[in-house]
Amino acid sequence: MDGISHKVLTETLRRAESDGLISRTLDPERVETATLYELTDLGRSLVEPLAALGQWVDANWHLVDAARRRWDARANGR
Repeated sequence: MDGISHKVLTETLRRAESDGLISRTLDPERVETATLYELTDLGRSLVEPLAALGQWVDANWHLVDAARRRWDARANGR
């Protein structure tokens, strides 16, 4: 994956696995060692709430961005 270090990706996947959100298996049919990840039922239960969060972000990001700009202006004495 571009833009993420191997260490951060590994830590994130391990945390998601320990939380029960994904399962990890080795693919025995591949010549090279291949690790396969799959959402568990618990992980799939997040699809709808995360989609709703994404919709909220799409609808409200301009307000968040404006609030940040106002905050930055006050913090910088403008």
